[in-house]
Amino acid sequence: NQPTKCKLKISSSFSNRFDSFDSICRALSRSSAVASAAIGTPSICDQLAETLDTKQVQFCKKHPGFMMSVQTGASRAIDECKFQFRTRRWNCSTLDETAAAATNGRDRQLPTIVPLAGMPPPPPQASSSTNNKRKTAKVSRDLYSNVTRSDGPYKAKPPKPRKTPSSPFGPNPVVPGGTREAAFVHAISAAGVAHALTRACSAGELDDCGCDRTVRGASPEGFQWAGCSDNVHFGTSFSRTFVDAREHRFSKRKPKANLNGTAAVQQQMQIWRALMNLHNNEAGRKIIEKSMRIECKCHGVSGSCELRTCWKAMPSFREIGEQLKEKFDSATEVEPRTSHSGSRRHLVPRSPTYKPHTDADLVYLDRSPDYCEYDSKTGSLGTHGRPCNKTSKAIDGCDLLCCNRGYKSHRERRAERCMCKFHWCCSVHCKTCLREVEVHTCM
Repeated sequence: NQPTKCKLKISSSFSNRFDSFDSICRALSRSSAVASAAIGTPSICDQLAETLDTKQVQFCKKHPGFMMSVQTGASRAIDECKFQFRTRRWNCSTLDETAAAATNGRDRQLPTIVPLAGMPPPPPQASSSTNNKRKTAKVSRDLYSNVTRSDGPYKAKPPKPRKTPSSPFGPNPVVPGGTREAAFVHAISAAGVAHALTRACSAGELDDCGCDRTVRGASPEGFQWAGCSDNVHFGTSFSRTFVDAREHRFSKRKPKANLNGTAAVQQQMQIWRALMNLHNNEAGRKIIEKSMRIECKCHGVSGSCELRTCWKAMPSFREIGEQLKEKFDSATEVEPRTSHSGSRRHLVPRSPTYKPHTDADLVYLDRSPDYCEYDSKTGSLGTHGRPCNKTSKAIDGCDLLCCNRGYKSHRERRAERCMCKFHWCCSVHCKTCLREVEVHTCM
């Protein structure tokens, strides 16, 4: 099977607002494409020359066995991104699911909700007593429908269900380049690759790496270093070499003197965004390194713990995602600076009142849109049709998530397992129960 390339026929205004779709797409899955087809075949690496950077192709040929771990890391990063932002206006919506929205012009469909990893897709919307053709903003209520609208006509219809194009390495998040969201995408992708490769090394799945052998002997705390410590330095080093290759090339470019106007601005923007992406890639890896912990096992008669052996282990990727989500909320807005000689480029806080960022903090150049409405110029997919929490006052509440446009409610029946019993040995038998629930979706 040939891997799907990250290319879409979209308007230039939509494409230019992103880090280029290729850049964001590669951030999560450029390396995954290698693993999706004939892992370890040099010819496959050559075929992906347009998708991968030159150094990445060379690395693919030199270490073909690592590519499956890269695919795993990219997939986990996408799933974690969706989980962490499942209740936000920007919910890590994917490229494949929004292709029709970007290309259909007046008849475009609004983006659908992305189901969480490992969870069933949202149930189809039940019919409501609301008349969507009505142009006024009066409030109507009945037993099964509760519609609250702001003044003014409807701006869009709820999305229609459609099939998602298949991809060998999974869909790719749509995110405006230079924003907080782009910072998170790059950080979680770099961390995902490092985490997956380190796990594969510890599990003995790769011939070229293994456990961290530098952690040996007796510790000052009185325990014995033993077992298999996660070789996080190898994983982060690989991620740094492979994932950052393309951004390094862009960041070191010298502006062309013959360019002027829009072309010159775009080239400068590409350079600064590459520096931003490199910083955030490294921040994702730093989170893993700083989160390493010591796990121990006791040895002795009846658990007396006469001897304790310990090893260093990474936290779960869910914990990494939660920490990066906190970094997202406290990300620093920066601006580009060039030294007087013009030889050094760096990013500094945009305001002197902002705290200086560390190598484990996320940074961004451009402020995010509000993501309320579909807007191809800003890369916003809108929140129409998104489920919301009627009782919450947080961002997942219907007021904030629906951008005060209002929401509609309907009841539907869901099948759930119930009255489960354990039978010796060894199975669990359950019955199926129908439960009626009330669902609220944004107008």
